[in-house]
Amino acid sequence: MIHPTILSLIGATPIVYLNRVFPHPCIRLATKLEAQNVGGSIKDRVALAMIEAAEASGELTPDKIVIEATSGNTGVGLAMVCAVKGYKLTLLMPDSASEERKRIMRAFGAELRLTPGRLGTDGAIEEAYRLAREEPQTYVLMDQFNNPASIAAHYMGTGREIIEQTQGRATHVVASLGTSGTAMGIARRMKESAPGIKVVAVEPYAGHKIQGLKNMQESYPPGIYDKRAVDRIIHVEDEEAFSCSRRLAREEGILSGMSAGAALAGALRIARELDEAGEEGLIVFICPDTGERYLSTTLFSPQDRHGLGVRSVATGCLECLGTPAGGHALFTPGPSLDDLGELDAWRRVVWLDVLGKALKERGESVRMAVGLADMDDRALAAARQVKTGLAAFGARAQEFMVAHARALGVADAVLFPLAGASQERALGLARKLLAKGQAYEKLRSVYFDVTRDKCYGQISSVDTAGMNLGYTVDLADYVKDNPADFTLLKRATLQDLKLGEVLETEWGKVRPSWFLQLAATALDALGTVTVMFAGESHRFPHLDNFSAIWSAGAGVRPMAWMVAQPVTPRDQGEAIPSLPEALAMAGSGPALRLWLLSASYLKSLACSPESLVMWAKNQNRLQDAYVSASLGGTGESVAAELEQGIYDLKTAFASALDDNLDLAHFWPVLFAFAKSVNARAGKLSVAEAALVAEQLLACDRVLGFLDHARLPLPVRDWPKEAAELIRRREEARKAKDYVLADSLRAELAVTGLRLEDHCAGARLFPLEK
Repeated sequence: MIHPTILSLIGATPIVYLNRVFPHPCIRLATKLEAQNVGGSIKDRVALAMIEAAEASGELTPDKIVIEATSGNTGVGLAMVCAVKGYKLTLLMPDSASEERKRIMRAFGAELRLTPGRLGTDGAIEEAYRLAREEPQTYVLMDQFNNPASIAAHYMGTGREIIEQTQGRATHVVASLGTSGTAMGIARRMKESAPGIKVVAVEPYAGHKIQGLKNMQESYPPGIYDKRAVDRIIHVEDEEAFSCSRRLAREEGILSGMSAGAALAGALRIARELDEAGEEGLIVFICPDTGERYLSTTLFSPQDRHGLGVRSVATGCLECLGTPAGGHALFTPGPSLDDLGELDAWRRVVWLDVLGKALKERGESVRMAVGLADMDDRALAAARQVKTGLAAFGARAQEFMVAHARALGVADAVLFPLAGASQERALGLARKLLAKGQAYEKLRSVYFDVTRDKCYGQISSVDTAGMNLGYTVDLADYVKDNPADFTLLKRATLQDLKLGEVLETEWGKVRPSWFLQLAATALDALGTVTVMFAGESHRFPHLDNFSAIWSAGAGVRPMAWMVAQPVTPRDQGEAIPSLPEALAMAGSGPALRLWLLSASYLKSLACSPESLVMWAKNQNRLQDAYVSASLGGTGESVAAELEQGIYDLKTAFASALDDNLDLAHFWPVLFAFAKSVNARAGKLSVAEAALVAEQLLACDRVLGFLDHARLPLPVRDWPKEAAELIRRREEARKAKDYVLADSLRAELAVTGLRLEDHCAGARLFPLEK
């Protein structure tokens, strides 16, 4: 059979079963492959229907230009139909639309007019309406958002085909919402011809990034949309939709776009509900287009280009950390042992912990270490001043670090290795560098020859030819071939010899430099280093010295070099408190941790008693929000505002972590969410409370802002005996029998629980032992 034109091939698209995404003997998933339309998407149906309706009405004549606002697929369909029928076409779209679709439309001969991407599809719609309104003799607006032909295309075609192809056996049809024509047309057909088939629409949340879909509250709702026409609306998150699109390709061999992933996400939710209820079902979801039109987006980009990104001073760019072979190894130099409470170092420790936890939450394998240089000049001088052996002094320092790290909520997995335990590794690195000709020995000291490292200075973007020599050390203390060379092993002093605090080597009695100590410690503790998190004072030459040692001595090249700015006094001349002093001011470890994270690590953190107290109050607000979620409630309903708020919180958190741990832009979202939750304390439904608690805990697992020792028991976990005592006490208080109320409080204490009265209801805490 020879078809009259390519337009006769629009429609009659196949439906295929999915076999791996949700294997189940009684619940089957199937998809209608609308990419099989000749123009590559479901919008071919709509484009043809709108053009034919305009022709039939007499509105469209050969001398007029067809105009439409579209972000892609409708434009492709119209371009193809107009090319066949000989009409001129002008399409308006945001300049953020994918390049593939722009090129396809131009290939069909369409003229494109781009509107600002920040205005989204609404900006394109406004411009299309303006042109049609001001020049009606020139343009014919298709107006897919208000055109009844958008519904008719699916009433006459898609809906009818589903009934025929499934022989009426489908139980659910799932379609994502864009213009809404697909869902509206199918719903109308099902209500008339197959009322037993449920039509479910999938809608993204406000602020989504799923191309082609609309949240009906955040933009102009299409005139053809009627939410009452469908049986149910399911909201899906961006990553849920993207993940399902990738699963379709990898598990079913179906390369689909983002909206198909959203529809599959909704279909899977229905399938799981049917499974839990022990019911059967055939769920058909619409696959509107092909993934080939999204190849310029990150939808199908390699895994190593997905996920958390950090700014590396080596490149000045955001480096996606991805999934390195062997997992991530994060390292930061700890404080000097003569100043263990230095807040600069502790700020880095907490940020390192956040980075590690964020990676772990994404399924990455992570190792973390904070190196302690116990053989440098400052550590030795401090130990000698208190007349303590180096081993005992180092052990005491290590105990201090571990105890205070736990107080700040730093993960137990973070190591605090002493450099003294890595002496053999340090000597091994020196020997290897000497053997390769990248180091030399002179007067019983060993130096790294920077002229042998062509990359030296690149980490810190320093021109070594114009270096200010003697900036970091007194050159008179060293005898080098080149003043720019840095020390690996330093000849011991008489005091070192007297106390026996030296390493016996083939070059004589020496001590490792601070650089070599920590470079060796990192390798011993972690095996490699993928991220080096240093302070501003380490920028040059420290980072380049580490790079030179690791690269030439061990073949280790970190993926990212991060630099944190220092803690500064609010007013010039004020002293910066030590960590123990800051803990006392903040009142708790979680409060101090929150303050340490309050500003971007790329910016200095101004320290004052007032700022510490303010962030302690902020921590209490977050604590109260979690407590509000643990109070009793009834019902399983979830308010749309709360559901959107949880989505906003989740996406803002993920975006902040992905964008160089940009928590400064996340805090307003978190505190606004906490405020909204606190305003509904005691009024949340059981389902709402569970969702709030789940999301706050998800944030806390990375940020560590909750003081778990001060959290009350959730009402659902109250012992029956305690719940009964509280009920009786409430009755006694209402009756103003305060003697009985006090007696019941005492009975609660006997059970090991402390009662606290609160405006939102009683709270129970385990008694401190």
